[in-house]
Amino acid sequence: MTKAFRRRDLLKAGGALGLAGLGLGRAQGAFTLTLVHTNDTHAHLEPMELTLSGQRVKVGGVAQRIAFFDRLRGQRRNLLFLDAGDVFQGTLYFNQYRGLADRYFMHRALYRVMALGNHEFDLGPGPLAEFLKGAKFKVVSANLGLEREPRLQGLVAPYAVLSVGGERVGVIGLTTPDTREIANPGPTVDFLDPYESAQKAVFALLKQGVNKIVVLSHLGYGEDLKLARRLVGAQVIVGGHSHTLLGSFPHRELSPAGPYPTVVKNPEGKDVLVVQAWEWGKVVGLLEVTFDAKGEVVAYKGQPFLMTPEVAPEDFFAKEALMAYAQPVMALMAQVIAEARVDLVGERAIVRRRESNLGNLIADGMLWKTRNAGTQIALQNGGGIRASIPKGPITVGKVYEVLPFGNTLVVMDLKGREIKAALENGVSQWEAQAGRFLQVAGLRYAFDLSRPAGDRVVRVEVRTPGGFVPLNLEATYRVVVNNFIAAGGDGFTVLKEAQGYRVDTGFSDAESFMDYLRELKAVEPRLEGRIEVLNEPKGEKPAYWAFHVPQGVGV
Repeated sequence: MTKAFRRRDLLKAGGALGLAGLGLGRAQGAFTLTLVHTNDTHAHLEPMELTLSGQRVKVGGVAQRIAFFDRLRGQRRNLLFLDAGDVFQGTLYFNQYRGLADRYFMHRALYRVMALGNHEFDLGPGPLAEFLKGAKFKVVSANLGLEREPRLQGLVAPYAVLSVGGERVGVIGLTTPDTREIANPGPTVDFLDPYESAQKAVFALLKQGVNKIVVLSHLGYGEDLKLARRLVGAQVIVGGHSHTLLGSFPHRELSPAGPYPTVVKNPEGKDVLVVQAWEWGKVVGLLEVTFDAKGEVVAYKGQPFLMTPEVAPEDFFAKEALMAYAQPVMALMAQVIAEARVDLVGERAIVRRRESNLGNLIADGMLWKTRNAGTQIALQNGGGIRASIPKGPITVGKVYEVLPFGNTLVVMDLKGREIKAALENGVSQWEAQAGRFLQVAGLRYAFDLSRPAGDRVVRVEVRTPGGFVPLNLEATYRVVVNNFIAAGGDGFTVLKEAQGYRVDTGFSDAESFMDYLRELKAVEPRLEGRIEVLNEPKGEKPAYWAFHVPQGVGV
């Protein structure tokens, strides 16, 4: 179906809608919808600390968010509470409850629709189905193909139609197709083209007489902007996945990626509003959109709320409930296994773009754990490092926040050319801060951002007893990786297809790292020049130690 055909049909459907609306006797005129949204909360149920204007400030937490939502319900009309996905994974609350604790608090907060993110598939379709079966909110994803996955059938819809203030509002869900590579959906879940799926869903809603349409997207900010420029019939995209902060804030430590909302033109020259609310519940987005009787956006205003204490107090009953959920986890989290003499930096903007002292330490631990297998090189995807560790005691809980996925260590033999190909894949999406960026041990490498993706790695050297020597493309090296990238996750097809020796040790990555920390007792890793970035665009390089290392759950 051509774009022109789609647009013609959509306009016809929209015209029919106007008549249908009059036939129902609804009053003509404007309708203002208030969207309240979060994304990428990642099981961060407790408050965390940020440095804001030089001061340590507690932000977020589910008890405060619930109180804020309740306050909004008392002050505003026509509210619709949305979450754009990645509720799963990130703290020990997920390890313990597999999303069920988050679901309890989402019910209390009265969320009405959630999009599926990639991390909802981390444990496979079975555990996701258990989460969905008890959900009182709608769960949507228009680009999922579930015909071959009976466990999820009937639990996820392409879109939801909701009554808000007497008006019908359509919410279309989208999930990043990268889920195939960066999570564990299994072979029975298909991921379809997001644009084609969204346009089909818009058309279906218009045919039903629903002309106030919101896209709830877990594609990422950049992909949402692309979608906005192509999609016809929907003028609001509420996003997630890229953990993007939008808006204007007085704190020098914050660096928003764009305005809130970000406004782009669709193929008909109409404004499309794109919003996102950072990560971990640190921000709640609030977007007021006024539609006319035809479903056209005629006015809007928005504000992202940084969830500092003055925004709202914590809800007493939610806080009490959280304390009950915390009991089984706190004893485990509190066990001290080692001491960090410096901050161990695992911030997303570091581990997905450059050398990190925490990345070095984790990769070193992988080599240490598999030393009896003769491993020479360790490769750890930056997307698998999910938190920092502050200077001071290192607890079990903090390690599980850093490495929450339950991966195992895989030992495999790779040719030098396969190692170089893996490094090329790691830096191929540097600009997007993709999780495939590799932290390393046993080698050092340099890449040049002025060169095209696939041909950026300009130097690779392997550590030997006599010092570093150039990588031999035809030599065989014994390498340790996690089972996620060994199976082709994060685009590492070269690892999946490697034909040499391979064994999954069964060693948990988090447990192995804890064993290494216990062996060392105290750690003080530094940057060693393992990764060199050449021709980096001006303004991209952050001050390494400027990143505040947040205190974790239960600390």
